[in-house]
Parts: sequence; C-alpha cells; structure tokens
Amino acid sequence: MTRWIFLGFLLIVGALLISMSRLQVKNDDVPYFLRYDSIAANSNPQIDLEIESVIVPSEQQIEKLLEDYAAIWAHLNELYQHSNPKPNKERFTERFYVNLAENYQEGPPGPIRRTNLSHAIQIKTWSKDGLACNILDSLAVFQYRFPDNTSQTSEAKIAVSLLFQGDNWRLDAIRFIEEKTTTPTP
Repeated sequence: MTRWIFLGFLLIVGALLISMSRLQVKNDDVPYFLRYDSIAANSNPQIDLEIESVIVPSEQQIEKLLEDYAAIWAHLNELYQHSNPKPNKERFTERFYVNLAENYQEGPPGPIRRTNLSHAIQIKTWSKDGLACNILDSLAVFQYRFPDNTSQTSEAKIAVSLLFQGDNWRLDAIRFIEEKTTTPTP
C-alpha cells in the first residue's frame, strides 16, 4: 500500500513539473551589456570638461561620464526626430522615461534633424558615492537640418542631472536655460 502512495506522489510531482515547464516564458532579449548601441556609436561631439565640484571624480569615472553623456545626447537627438521613447529607454531614468512615454503620440518622424556638435560641460556637483552628478552645459552647439536642405546652428545653456544606474549614466532631468540661433544658413 505504501508503494502505491509513493508512486502516486511521484506521479503528481512529475505532472506538476511538466506543466510548470510548459508555462515557463522564454526571454530571447540580449542582455544590456551585450547590446550594440548604433545611435550612440554614430555620435562623436567634442566635449570640453571643467570640474567645479568639491568631490573630484577619478579618471575612469570621467571617461565613462563623457562617453555616456555623448550617448545620451545622441538618443535625445534621435528622440527629437522620432518621438518614440522605447529605443532610448536605456539612457533615461525610469521617472524620466515614464514622463516621455505618457506624452508619446505615434506619428511620422519629424522633418527636422538635430545634431549636437560640441559641449562645454562643468561638473557642478558630484556625489560621494559617484552615482549622481549635476552638470551645467554652458555651450552646447546644435545643428538643425531642415527638409529643404538648409541648416541652422544654435548655442544653448543647459542644466542636466544624471544618475548612474546599471552600467551607465542616465538622464534624470534636463532644462534648457537659454538657446539662441547663431548662424542661419540658406
């Protein structure tokens, strides 16, 4: 009798394991650190750096910050033309991304293309743990290309707040303090 109870128990456990294996969802997403970021790879603006923070970051931290800052702007430029925030999700904090996603309206890509040419950034504050920093981009130079093949260059003063999450810096807040057109080109 005990043998039949034991075999019945094994049969029930086997049936549960088989049913659970069929419910398992396979995730074919490539891990973040193995993904190739083609948007960021095509961006290479000139970045001048000045550190005004009491806490000074190491050379490795500065190198990572500059690399990610250029990538963030490449994704912001992509977002300027294509308003879908999903491809740019990895470069924004969750709070920033949720705000973008709430305002997303599907439609055709915008006709104006923006490229960032250079930045003059000042690190105003750097956290002791190296996970947050506030930056003043005192001279960001952008080039706008219009559908009729004309272009325009503008300079902007921008305040940026970044958080280090996962393996990279992410945009948490941004504010354009001033932007002016410098050279309209026919």
